[in-house]
Amino acid sequence: MIDDAVDKSAVLAGTSHLLARTPRWRTLVDPRLGLGSLLLRGAMRAERKTLPEEPGQADRKAYIPRDMLLSLFQAEHEEHLDREHPEHLTTAEAPKPMGSRSVEPFSEGRGIDRGFVTGFLRTLPVHLFRRIRFRLPAGQPRQQPLAENARVVVVGDWGTGEGLAIEVAARMREAIEEAGDREVHVVHLGDIYYAGTPAEARRRFLDHWPVTDADEHPSWCLNGNHDMYSAGRGLTRVVLTDPRFAAQRTTAGAITTEFLLANRHWSLIGLDTSWKFRLRDPRGGAGHLSRRQSRWVTRHVQAHPDHRTMLFSHHQPITWGDHGVEPIGNLLDRTRALRQAGRLTGWLWGHEHKLIAYGDHSGIGYATCMGHGAILETPPEHPHPGEFDATFTDPEGLTWRMPGFAVLDLDGPTMRVRYLDKNGRTWRPEDVLPTPSADDGSAGGNPNDAARAGS
Repeated sequence: MIDDAVDKSAVLAGTSHLLARTPRWRTLVDPRLGLGSLLLRGAMRAERKTLPEEPGQADRKAYIPRDMLLSLFQAEHEEHLDREHPEHLTTAEAPKPMGSRSVEPFSEGRGIDRGFVTGFLRTLPVHLFRRIRFRLPAGQPRQQPLAENARVVVVGDWGTGEGLAIEVAARMREAIEEAGDREVHVVHLGDIYYAGTPAEARRRFLDHWPVTDADEHPSWCLNGNHDMYSAGRGLTRVVLTDPRFAAQRTTAGAITTEFLLANRHWSLIGLDTSWKFRLRDPRGGAGHLSRRQSRWVTRHVQAHPDHRTMLFSHHQPITWGDHGVEPIGNLLDRTRALRQAGRLTGWLWGHEHKLIAYGDHSGIGYATCMGHGAILETPPEHPHPGEFDATFTDPEGLTWRMPGFAVLDLDGPTMRVRYLDKNGRTWRPEDVLPTPSADDGSAGGNPNDAARAGS
Protein backbone atom coordinates (compact mmCIF):
# COMPACT_ATOMS: atom_id res chain seq x y z
CA MET A 1 0.00 0.00 0.00
CA ILE A 2 1.50 3.36 -1.06
CA ASP A 3 0.48 6.99 -1.53
CA ASP A 4 0.81 6.81 -5.31
CA ALA A 5 -2.16 9.09 -5.97
CA VAL A 6 0.14 12.11 -5.64
CA ASP A 7 2.60 10.88 -8.28
CA LYS A 8 1.78 12.29 -11.71
CA SER A 9 3.67 9.67 -13.67
CA ALA A 10 2.07 6.85 -11.67
CA VAL A 11 -1.45 8.20 -12.19
CA LEU A 12 -0.88 8.56 -15.92
CA ALA A 13 0.63 5.09 -16.17
CA GLY A 14 -2.17 3.50 -14.17
CA THR A 15 -4.90 5.21 -16.15
CA SER A 16 -3.23 4.28 -19.44
CA HIS A 17 -3.03 0.69 -18.22
CA LEU A 18 -6.77 0.56 -17.61
CA LEU A 19 -7.62 2.26 -20.91
CA ALA A 20 -5.44 -0.23 -22.77
CA ARG A 21 -7.33 -3.10 -21.14
CA THR A 22 -10.74 -1.73 -22.18
CA PRO A 23 -12.00 -4.00 -25.00
CA ARG A 24 -12.13 -2.12 -28.28
CA TRP A 25 -15.54 -3.55 -29.08
CA ARG A 26 -16.98 -1.79 -26.02
CA THR A 27 -15.80 1.61 -27.24
CA LEU A 28 -17.32 0.90 -30.66
CA VAL A 29 -20.67 -0.27 -29.24
CA ASP A 30 -20.89 2.58 -26.72
CA PRO A 31 -20.14 5.89 -28.53
CA ARG A 32 -19.98 7.85 -25.26
CA LEU A 33 -17.38 5.47 -23.89
CA GLY A 34 -15.39 5.64 -27.11
CA LEU A 35 -15.45 9.43 -27.29
CA GLY A 36 -14.63 9.75 -23.59
CA SER A 37 -11.70 7.37 -24.05
CA LEU A 38 -10.35 9.47 -26.92
CA LEU A 39 -10.70 12.66 -24.90
CA LEU A 40 -8.92 11.25 -21.87
CA ARG A 41 -6.13 9.76 -23.96
CA GLY A 42 -5.60 13.17 -25.57
CA ALA A 43 -5.54 14.80 -22.14
CA MET A 44 -2.90 12.38 -20.95
CA ARG A 45 -0.75 13.04 -24.01
CA ALA A 46 -0.97 16.78 -23.35
CA GLU A 47 -0.14 16.27 -19.67
CA ARG A 48 2.91 14.17 -20.40
CA LYS A 49 4.35 17.03 -22.44
CA THR A 50 4.29 19.20 -19.31
CA LEU A 51 6.05 16.69 -17.04
CA PRO A 52 9.65 17.54 -16.17
CA GLU A 53 12.35 14.97 -16.80
CA GLU A 54 12.97 14.83 -13.07
CA PRO A 55 9.89 15.43 -10.87
CA GLY A 56 10.33 18.34 -8.49
CA GLN A 57 9.26 18.37 -4.87
CA ALA A 58 5.91 19.96 -5.78
CA ASP A 59 5.20 17.12 -8.23
CA ARG A 60 5.94 14.56 -5.53
CA LYS A 61 4.03 16.38 -2.80
CA ALA A 62 0.67 16.88 -4.49
CA TYR A 63 -0.72 16.02 -7.89
CA ILE A 64 -2.33 19.09 -9.45
CA PRO A 65 -2.74 18.35 -13.17
CA ARG A 66 -2.21 21.08 -15.70
CA ASP A 67 -4.80 19.58 -18.05
CA MET A 68 -8.50 20.38 -17.63
CA LEU A 69 -9.89 16.86 -18.12
CA LEU A 70 -7.23 15.25 -15.94
CA SER A 71 -7.99 17.76 -13.19
CA LEU A 72 -11.63 16.70 -13.34
CA PHE A 73 -10.57 13.04 -13.40
CA GLN A 74 -8.38 13.55 -10.32
CA ALA A 75 -11.15 15.42 -8.47
CA GLU A 76 -13.83 12.82 -9.14
CA HIS A 77 -11.42 9.96 -8.49
CA GLU A 78 -10.50 11.44 -5.11
CA GLU A 79 -14.20 11.73 -4.26
CA HIS A 80 -14.62 8.10 -5.31
CA LEU A 81 -11.75 7.06 -3.01
CA ASP A 82 -13.28 9.04 -0.17
CA ARG A 83 -16.55 7.16 -0.58
CA GLU A 84 -14.87 3.77 -0.89
CA HIS A 85 -12.17 4.39 1.72
CA PRO A 86 -13.58 6.92 4.22
CA GLU A 87 -10.85 6.04 6.72
CA HIS A 88 -8.44 8.03 4.54
CA LEU A 89 -10.51 11.22 4.34
CA THR A 90 -8.57 14.45 4.80
CA THR A 91 -9.38 16.21 8.08
CA ALA A 92 -8.68 19.71 9.28
CA GLU A 93 -6.77 18.23 12.22
CA ALA A 94 -4.50 16.04 10.10
CA PRO A 95 -4.61 17.27 6.50
CA LYS A 96 -2.93 15.22 3.80
CA PRO A 97 -1.51 16.60 0.57
CA MET A 98 -4.06 16.95 -2.21
CA GLY A 99 -4.54 13.58 -3.87
CA SER A 100 -2.87 11.65 -1.06
CA ARG A 101 -4.68 8.39 -0.38
CA SER A 102 -3.21 5.00 0.48
CA VAL A 103 -4.10 2.85 -2.52
CA GLU A 104 -2.69 -0.06 -4.45
CA PRO A 105 0.05 0.95 -6.90
CA PHE A 106 -1.41 3.00 -9.74
CA SER A 107 1.38 2.03 -12.06
CA GLU A 108 0.05 -1.53 -12.10
CA GLY A 109 -3.47 -0.39 -12.88
CA ARG A 110 -4.73 -1.01 -9.36
CA GLY A 111 -6.05 1.70 -7.08
CA ILE A 112 -8.20 3.06 -9.92
CA ASP A 113 -11.54 1.29 -10.04
CA ARG A 114 -12.50 0.11 -13.52
CA GLY A 115 -16.16 0.89 -12.92
CA PHE A 116 -15.30 4.43 -11.87
CA VAL A 117 -13.19 4.96 -15.00
CA THR A 118 -15.93 3.60 -17.27
CA GLY A 119 -18.55 5.85 -15.70
CA PHE A 120 -16.26 8.86 -15.90
CA LEU A 121 -15.53 8.27 -19.58
CA ARG A 122 -19.24 8.04 -20.41
CA THR A 123 -19.96 11.41 -18.81
CA LEU A 124 -16.88 13.18 -20.18
CA PRO A 125 -18.35 14.27 -23.56
CA VAL A 126 -21.39 15.80 -21.85
CA HIS A 127 -19.16 17.55 -19.34
CA LEU A 128 -16.98 18.99 -22.10
CA PHE A 129 -20.07 20.23 -23.94
CA ARG A 130 -21.24 22.00 -20.77
CA ARG A 131 -17.86 23.63 -20.36
CA ILE A 132 -17.81 24.89 -23.95
CA ARG A 133 -21.36 26.20 -23.62
CA PHE A 134 -20.77 28.09 -20.34
CA ARG A 135 -21.72 31.74 -20.64
CA LEU A 136 -21.61 34.78 -18.43
CA PRO A 137 -24.90 35.87 -16.86
CA ALA A 138 -26.66 38.30 -19.15
CA GLY A 139 -27.25 40.93 -16.48
CA GLN A 140 -24.74 43.24 -14.85
CA PRO A 141 -23.89 42.80 -11.17
CA ARG A 142 -25.93 44.74 -8.70
CA GLN A 143 -24.02 47.67 -7.17
CA GLN A 144 -23.46 47.08 -3.47
CA PRO A 145 -22.77 49.86 -0.99
CA LEU A 146 -19.25 50.20 0.38
CA ALA A 147 -18.56 52.03 3.64
CA GLU A 148 -16.02 54.83 3.41
CA ASN A 149 -13.92 53.16 6.11
CA ALA A 150 -14.48 49.57 4.97
CA ARG A 151 -11.88 46.83 5.20
CA VAL A 152 -11.51 44.41 2.26
CA VAL A 153 -9.65 41.13 2.86
CA VAL A 154 -8.44 39.52 -0.39
CA VAL A 155 -6.98 36.07 -1.06
CA GLY A 156 -6.18 34.31 -4.33
CA ASP A 157 -6.01 30.65 -5.39
CA TRP A 158 -6.91 29.57 -1.87
CA GLY A 159 -9.39 26.71 -2.40
CA THR A 160 -7.39 23.64 -1.34
CA GLY A 161 -9.02 23.04 2.04
CA GLU A 162 -5.72 21.84 3.47
CA GLY A 163 -2.96 22.89 5.85
CA LEU A 164 -1.75 26.12 4.25
CA ALA A 165 -5.26 27.27 3.33
CA ILE A 166 -6.43 26.64 6.90
CA GLU A 167 -3.51 28.61 8.33
CA VAL A 168 -4.12 31.52 5.95
CA ALA A 169 -7.84 31.46 6.77
CA ALA A 170 -7.01 31.78 10.48
CA ARG A 171 -4.96 34.92 9.81
CA MET A 172 -7.72 36.28 7.58
CA ARG A 173 -10.16 35.70 10.42
CA GLU A 174 -7.91 37.69 12.74
CA ALA A 175 -7.83 40.56 10.23
CA ILE A 176 -11.63 40.46 10.08
CA GLU A 177 -11.99 40.53 13.86
CA GLU A 178 -9.42 43.32 14.23
CA ALA A 179 -11.67 45.55 12.11
CA GLY A 180 -14.08 45.78 15.04
CA ASP A 181 -17.29 47.54 14.04
CA ARG A 182 -16.01 48.51 10.59
CA GLU A 183 -17.65 47.04 7.52
CA VAL A 184 -15.61 44.10 6.16
CA HIS A 185 -15.79 42.42 2.74
CA VAL A 186 -13.91 39.19 2.02
CA VAL A 187 -12.89 38.39 -1.57
CA HIS A 188 -11.58 35.20 -3.20
CA LEU A 189 -9.91 35.70 -6.59
CA GLY A 190 -10.83 32.22 -7.84
CA ASP A 191 -9.65 28.59 -8.09
CA ILE A 192 -11.01 25.71 -6.06
CA TYR A 193 -8.90 22.63 -6.65
CA TYR A 194 -8.63 20.36 -8.52
CA ALA A 195 -11.63 21.16 -10.67
CA GLY A 196 -14.13 23.13 -8.60
CA THR A 197 -16.61 20.26 -8.34
CA PRO A 198 -19.60 20.66 -5.98
CA ALA A 199 -17.97 18.33 -3.43
CA GLU A 200 -14.72 20.28 -3.57
CA ALA A 201 -16.60 23.58 -3.28
CA ARG A 202 -18.04 22.38 0.02
CA ARG A 203 -15.08 20.50 1.48
CA ARG A 204 -12.15 22.53 0.19
CA PHE A 205 -13.74 25.99 0.22
CA LEU A 206 -16.90 26.65 2.22
CA ASP A 207 -15.92 24.45 5.18
CA HIS A 208 -12.86 26.64 5.80
CA TRP A 209 -13.95 30.07 4.56
CA PRO A 210 -13.06 32.61 7.29
CA VAL A 211 -16.55 34.12 7.32
CA THR A 212 -18.84 31.79 9.27
CA ASP A 213 -22.04 33.82 9.70
CA ALA A 214 -24.13 34.84 6.69
CA ASP A 215 -25.14 38.07 8.44
CA GLU A 216 -21.61 38.89 9.54
CA HIS A 217 -19.60 40.07 6.53
CA PRO A 218 -20.39 40.01 2.80
CA SER A 219 -18.28 37.54 0.81
CA TRP A 220 -17.40 37.53 -2.90
CA CYS A 221 -15.88 34.86 -5.12
CA LEU A 222 -14.54 35.21 -8.66
CA ASN A 223 -14.35 32.50 -11.30
CA GLY A 224 -10.98 30.77 -11.78
CA ASN A 225 -9.81 28.49 -14.56
CA HIS A 226 -9.84 25.49 -12.20
CA ASP A 227 -13.45 26.31 -11.27
CA MET A 228 -14.29 26.00 -14.95
CA TYR A 229 -12.80 22.51 -15.20
CA SER A 230 -16.13 21.33 -13.80
CA ALA A 231 -18.02 23.83 -15.98
CA GLY A 232 -18.52 26.09 -12.96
CA ARG A 233 -20.76 23.66 -11.09
CA GLY A 234 -19.11 24.09 -7.70
CA LEU A 235 -18.87 27.86 -7.96
CA THR A 236 -22.36 28.60 -9.29
CA ARG A 237 -24.32 25.80 -7.61
CA VAL A 238 -22.60 25.62 -4.22
CA VAL A 239 -20.40 28.61 -3.34
CA LEU A 240 -22.58 31.38 -4.77
CA THR A 241 -25.76 29.80 -3.41
CA ASP A 242 -24.32 29.84 0.12
CA PRO A 243 -25.90 32.61 2.25
CA ARG A 244 -22.47 34.16 2.87
CA PHE A 245 -22.30 35.01 -0.85
CA ALA A 246 -25.94 36.08 -1.17
CA ALA A 247 -25.10 39.64 -2.22
CA GLN A 248 -23.27 38.53 -5.37
CA ARG A 249 -26.21 38.91 -7.73
CA THR A 250 -27.21 40.68 -10.91
CA THR A 251 -29.59 43.60 -11.00
CA ALA A 252 -32.32 41.03 -11.69
CA GLY A 253 -31.32 38.92 -8.67
CA ALA A 254 -29.57 36.10 -10.54
CA ILE A 255 -26.26 34.56 -9.47
CA THR A 256 -23.28 36.24 -11.09
CA THR A 257 -19.54 35.60 -11.22
CA GLU A 258 -18.77 39.33 -10.99
CA PHE A 259 -19.30 42.02 -8.37
CA LEU A 260 -19.39 45.79 -7.90
CA LEU A 261 -18.83 47.60 -4.60
CA ALA A 262 -18.92 51.38 -4.59
CA ASN A 263 -19.05 54.49 -2.43
CA ARG A 264 -18.53 58.14 -3.34
CA HIS A 265 -14.76 57.68 -3.65
CA TRP A 266 -14.11 54.11 -4.78
CA SER A 267 -15.40 51.49 -7.21
CA LEU A 268 -14.19 47.95 -6.57
CA ILE A 269 -15.03 45.77 -9.58
CA GLY A 270 -14.69 41.99 -9.75
CA LEU A 271 -14.42 40.50 -13.27
CA ASP A 272 -14.86 36.98 -14.63
CA THR A 273 -11.86 36.26 -16.85
CA SER A 274 -12.29 32.46 -16.89
CA TRP A 275 -15.67 31.93 -18.54
CA LYS A 276 -14.61 31.55 -22.18
CA PHE A 277 -13.49 28.18 -23.58
CA ARG A 278 -10.78 28.41 -26.23
CA LEU A 279 -9.64 25.32 -28.09
CA ARG A 280 -6.08 26.67 -28.26
CA ASP A 281 -6.06 27.14 -24.48
CA PRO A 282 -8.41 24.53 -22.97
CA ARG A 283 -6.88 24.74 -19.51
CA GLY A 284 -7.53 28.48 -19.32
CA GLY A 285 -3.98 29.70 -18.92
CA ALA A 286 -4.88 33.16 -20.27
CA GLY A 287 -7.83 35.28 -19.26
CA HIS A 288 -10.54 36.75 -21.47
CA LEU A 289 -12.84 39.72 -20.98
CA SER A 290 -16.03 39.87 -22.99
CA ARG A 291 -17.18 42.98 -24.83
CA ARG A 292 -20.15 43.15 -22.46
CA GLN A 293 -17.79 43.32 -19.48
CA SER A 294 -15.60 45.93 -21.14
CA ARG A 295 -18.61 48.11 -21.99
CA TRP A 296 -20.06 47.73 -18.50
CA VAL A 297 -16.83 48.72 -16.74
CA THR A 298 -16.19 51.61 -19.13
CA ARG A 299 -19.71 52.99 -18.72
CA HIS A 300 -19.50 52.73 -14.93
CA VAL A 301 -16.13 54.46 -14.75
CA GLN A 302 -17.24 57.22 -17.13
CA ALA A 303 -20.42 57.74 -15.13
CA HIS A 304 -18.38 58.21 -11.93
CA PRO A 305 -15.50 60.52 -12.90
CA ASP A 306 -14.62 61.22 -9.25
CA HIS A 307 -14.21 57.53 -8.36
CA ARG A 308 -10.95 55.65 -8.01
CA THR A 309 -11.35 52.25 -9.66
CA MET A 310 -9.78 49.02 -8.42
CA LEU A 311 -10.22 45.90 -10.59
CA PHE A 312 -10.10 42.32 -9.31
CA SER A 313 -9.74 39.27 -11.53
CA HIS A 314 -8.45 35.73 -11.46
CA HIS A 315 -6.19 36.05 -14.48
CA GLN A 316 -3.24 38.34 -14.92
CA PRO A 317 -3.23 41.24 -17.40
CA ILE A 318 0.60 41.16 -17.33
CA THR A 319 3.29 38.70 -16.29
CA TRP A 320 7.04 38.23 -16.33
CA GLY A 321 8.04 36.58 -19.59
CA ASP A 322 11.23 35.90 -21.49
CA HIS A 323 11.48 39.54 -22.53
CA GLY A 324 10.39 41.26 -19.34
CA VAL A 325 6.82 42.11 -18.40
CA GLU A 326 4.41 40.95 -21.13
CA PRO A 327 0.62 41.13 -21.64
CA ILE A 328 -1.47 37.98 -21.27
CA GLY A 329 -4.85 37.31 -22.90
CA ASN A 330 -6.99 40.26 -23.94
CA LEU A 331 -7.28 41.98 -20.56
CA LEU A 332 -5.06 44.91 -21.46
CA ASP A 333 -6.71 45.32 -24.86
CA ARG A 334 -10.21 45.48 -23.39
CA THR A 335 -9.15 48.09 -20.80
CA ARG A 336 -6.95 50.19 -23.10
CA ALA A 337 -9.13 53.31 -23.07
CA LEU A 338 -9.39 53.33 -19.29
CA ARG A 339 -5.67 52.77 -18.86
CA GLN A 340 -4.73 55.46 -21.34
CA ALA A 341 -7.03 57.87 -19.53
CA GLY A 342 -5.39 57.01 -16.20
CA ARG A 343 -8.66 55.71 -14.76
CA LEU A 344 -7.42 52.42 -13.29
CA THR A 345 -6.08 53.17 -9.85
CA GLY A 346 -5.27 49.51 -9.23
CA TRP A 347 -5.69 45.90 -10.29
CA LEU A 348 -5.28 42.79 -8.11
CA TRP A 349 -5.26 39.30 -9.61
CA GLY A 350 -4.27 35.69 -8.88
CA HIS A 351 -3.72 32.63 -11.14
CA GLU A 352 0.06 32.60 -10.78
CA HIS A 353 0.86 31.18 -7.35
CA LYS A 354 3.12 33.98 -6.23
CA LEU A 355 3.07 37.54 -4.92
CA ILE A 356 4.61 40.16 -7.22
CA ALA A 357 4.05 43.90 -6.82
CA TYR A 358 4.46 45.50 -10.24
CA GLY A 359 3.52 48.93 -8.92
CA ASP A 360 2.66 51.56 -11.54
CA HIS A 361 2.75 49.57 -14.77
CA SER A 362 1.02 49.40 -18.18
CA GLY A 363 -1.31 52.26 -17.33
CA ILE A 364 -2.41 50.58 -14.09
CA GLY A 365 -1.58 52.75 -11.11
CA TYR A 366 -1.06 49.81 -8.75
CA ALA A 367 -0.74 46.32 -10.24
CA THR A 368 -0.22 43.20 -8.10
CA CYS A 369 -0.30 39.46 -8.70
CA MET A 370 -1.36 37.72 -5.49
CA GLY A 371 -2.23 34.09 -6.25
CA HIS A 372 -0.14 32.90 -3.29
CA GLY A 373 -3.08 31.90 -1.10
CA ALA A 374 -2.39 28.21 -0.48
CA ILE A 375 -0.75 26.23 -3.29
CA LEU A 376 2.62 24.63 -2.57
CA GLU A 377 5.21 26.21 -4.86
CA THR A 378 8.97 25.85 -4.82
CA PRO A 379 10.74 29.15 -4.11
CA PRO A 380 12.30 30.99 -7.05
CA GLU A 381 16.03 30.76 -7.57
CA HIS A 382 16.05 34.29 -8.96
CA PRO A 383 13.06 36.35 -7.72
CA HIS A 384 11.62 38.91 -10.10
CA PRO A 385 11.75 42.59 -9.14
CA GLY A 386 9.01 43.28 -6.64
CA GLU A 387 8.52 39.58 -5.78
CA PHE A 388 7.78 38.38 -2.26
CA ASP A 389 10.49 35.76 -1.81
CA ALA A 390 9.96 34.68 1.80
CA THR A 391 9.83 30.92 2.41
CA PHE A 392 8.85 28.40 5.07
CA THR A 393 9.97 24.86 5.83
CA ASP A 394 7.43 22.07 6.30
CA PRO A 395 7.72 19.20 8.81
CA GLU A 396 9.47 17.08 6.17
CA GLY A 397 12.21 19.67 5.80
CA LEU A 398 11.08 20.90 2.36
CA THR A 399 11.20 24.63 1.60
CA TRP A 400 8.27 26.43 -0.09
CA ARG A 401 7.07 29.88 -1.05
CA MET A 402 5.37 31.69 1.81
CA PRO A 403 1.58 31.95 1.29
CA GLY A 404 -0.60 34.84 2.38
CA PHE A 405 -3.29 37.42 1.59
CA ALA A 406 -3.92 41.16 1.43
CA VAL A 407 -5.82 43.66 3.57
CA LEU A 408 -7.21 46.82 1.96
CA ASP A 409 -8.30 49.56 4.36
CA LEU A 410 -10.37 52.44 3.00
CA ASP A 411 -10.25 55.88 4.56
CA GLY A 412 -12.36 58.15 2.39
CA PRO A 413 -10.44 58.73 -0.87
CA THR A 414 -7.38 56.83 0.43
CA MET A 415 -6.68 53.08 0.43
CA ARG A 416 -3.95 51.42 2.46
CA VAL A 417 -2.74 48.01 1.31
CA ARG A 418 -0.90 45.45 3.44
CA TYR A 419 0.30 41.96 2.52
CA LEU A 420 0.33 39.43 5.34
CA ASP A 421 1.77 35.91 5.36
CA LYS A 422 0.36 32.75 6.95
CA ASN A 423 1.93 33.75 10.26
CA GLY A 424 0.35 37.21 10.25
CA ARG A 425 3.59 39.04 9.45
CA THR A 426 3.53 41.91 6.97
CA TRP A 427 5.73 41.73 3.88
CA ARG A 428 6.71 45.43 3.82
CA PRO A 429 5.35 48.82 4.93
CA GLU A 430 1.82 49.46 3.77
CA ASP A 431 1.22 50.97 0.32
CA VAL A 432 -0.96 54.06 0.08
CA LEU A 433 -3.32 54.55 -2.86
CA PRO A 434 -3.85 56.34 -5.11
CA THR A 435 -0.22 56.69 -6.06
CA PRO A 436 0.87 60.09 -7.44
CA SER A 437 0.98 58.73 -11.00
CA ALA A 438 -2.43 57.08 -10.75
CA ASP A 439 -4.01 60.19 -9.30
CA ASP A 440 -2.50 63.06 -11.23
CA GLY A 441 -0.51 61.57 -14.09
CA SER A 442 2.88 62.37 -12.55
CA ALA A 443 5.69 59.86 -12.77
CA GLY A 444 6.52 59.24 -9.10
CA GLY A 445 4.72 55.95 -8.46
CA ASN A 446 4.09 54.68 -4.96
CA PRO A 447 6.92 55.76 -2.66
CA ASN A 448 6.49 52.56 -0.65
CA ASP A 449 6.93 50.39 -3.71
CA ALA A 450 10.71 50.16 -3.85
CA ALA A 451 10.79 47.21 -6.25
CA ARG A 452 8.53 48.38 -9.04
CA ALA A 453 9.14 46.77 -12.42
CA GLY A 454 9.87 48.98 -15.40
CA SER A 455 7.39 49.47 -18.19
